[in-house]
Amino acid sequence: MEKNRLEEFIKANRGEFDFRTPSPEVWDKINTATKETKVVSLRHYFIRAAAVAVILIATGVILWQNNLNNPVRLAENADPELKELIEAEAFYSSQVNQKLKEIQKCYYTFPELKHEIETDLNELEGMYQLLKNDLEENISNKSVIEAMIENNRYRLQLCDDVLNQVKC
Repeated sequence: MEKNRLEEFIKANRGEFDFRTPSPEVWDKINTATKETKVVSLRHYFIRAAAVAVILIATGVILWQNNLNNPVRLAENADPELKELIEAEAFYSSQVNQKLKEIQKCYYTFPELKHEIETDLNELEGMYQLLKNDLEENISNKSVIEAMIENNRYRLQLCDDVLNQVKC
């Protein structure tokens, strides 16, 4: 009820509420403020784009130089045996992983198998890491490279032997 009386009062006395109107200066300020548009110079965008391009190019050059100066990369290009090691490592790694997936299927049937194979593979991995450290100290050491390849062969042979014995 109170709201209706307020509405009626406002409607009846509307003219008396509008006794103060804004001055023309206020309306002029409002008009100029709304008409002002910010002028954006394309020059700023070109400067920003150029800065981004310079940063990207510099980053690319630095990464490219790091890749060229990488001792393993330099040795790989200079030493075909190191390249052979990298290829052998990729081959044996994929073969061992494939065989391990087959062996893991047998863990349920032969629970002791998991501990034994993981222990043996971890031991071979530890030896491999030592050989890798030796190779970093003397990058073209032929005997270390051959030992690393042989280590990979042992891992694969271990997996093959387990699969032949278990046959699950």
